[in-house]
Amino acid sequence: MTLSRYLDECAIRAAAVLGHGVEASISLREHGISLRAGSSTPGAGRCDQAEARADTGPCIDAMRRGTVLTTRLADMVPGWEAWQAAAEAEGFVQALAVPAEVGPGARVAINVYSRTPGDWPAGLVDAAVGHAALAADAVRLQLQFADLGDAVAGLYRTMTDRATVEQAVGAIMASNDCPEDEARAVLHTAADRRGLTEREVAEAIVRTLVLGGEGDVIGDLDR
Repeated sequence: MTLSRYLDECAIRAAAVLGHGVEASISLREHGISLRAGSSTPGAGRCDQAEARADTGPCIDAMRRGTVLTTRLADMVPGWEAWQAAAEAEGFVQALAVPAEVGPGARVAINVYSRTPGDWPAGLVDAAVGHAALAADAVRLQLQFADLGDAVAGLYRTMTDRATVEQAVGAIMASNDCPEDEARAVLHTAADRRGLTEREVAEAIVRTLVLGGEGDVIGDLDR
């Protein structure tokens, strides 16, 4: 099973276990690029796409800060307008963003969306923390398997720079539902801000999602 497919199922299970009609979406952030890796419903996924393309929102900010964030759609947060518009269009009234550490420079976060106002039910936040940790474990294992596979067969390191970048650009386009020029700009900006080559950033995306299985990549972006 590919990582993206597993995290889709992880988001579906999280929403079912958390109950109360919530929907969930999971994002992965590595080298400053966030990829929407799984969603329990298309609506939750669309919210995370809008957030990622705007480069800000509860899930992205939770990963940046390493802390749980709660927000009510009625409370405007500067910079979150694109995400807020998408969430309101889906009928959500509040969201909970829970990050988890994967390893150096990599985090995941689960965004929990609700159409019901009021306080989060008792135990729901703790349960969401647990599901975020499970998602982080899955990504950590994926990276270990990718490294092991490369040690044996030289999978991604034998790819040319151009082939690696093209695979990563394709993953970004699928993630964000964005045009090619936007995907290339995101990859270039992420590399430039960290003093890395585009190959290095692209390789991180490829080894995590594209070479992790059959290549059915689902994702979104962050800087």
